[in-house]
Amino acid sequence: MEKDKKILLALSTTRQSRKTIEYALSFAEKESASLIALFVVDPDLPELIFGKLTDIGFLGEKPGEEVVKALLKEYRLRAEEKLKEIKDLADEKCIECKTIMRTGNFAEECLKFINEQKPILVVLTRAKRSNISRFLFGSAVNEIKKKSSVPIKIVKED
Repeated sequence: MEKDKKILLALSTTRQSRKTIEYALSFAEKESASLIALFVVDPDLPELIFGKLTDIGFLGEKPGEEVVKALLKEYRLRAEEKLKEIKDLADEKCIECKTIMRTGNFAEECLKFINEQKPILVVLTRAKRSNISRFLFGSAVNEIKKKSSVPIKIVKED
């Protein structure tokens, strides 16, 4: 195996799918490459969710800091579980796999990581969203695709 032949699988709390994970594993296997599974936990996600729920009247007032901390802790636990699952699947296929969790903005963390690791391919999930939602709120996947120095494979969720 070429030492620096790496595939980057980038996941987040809102961007992960079985289909994407399977694609990354089979591509790594086919290319005799190692897999790096990066999970980015966005610390702003709970605030965004609570803000939207408050705006539409679903919640009376914004939850306190303890609720936000508990939610972030849950996101990190789920990220650890997902990374362990990917590592186990890679081990079954005898694919060298490194797992990493980072906290921050998904697009920024992915682009930093791409520049650090120089993978031959980045595999991302495109979450189901309307075009108007992408237009209004932007798309981290589109931002990564536009700014990445390496090829990007976007796997659409079913």
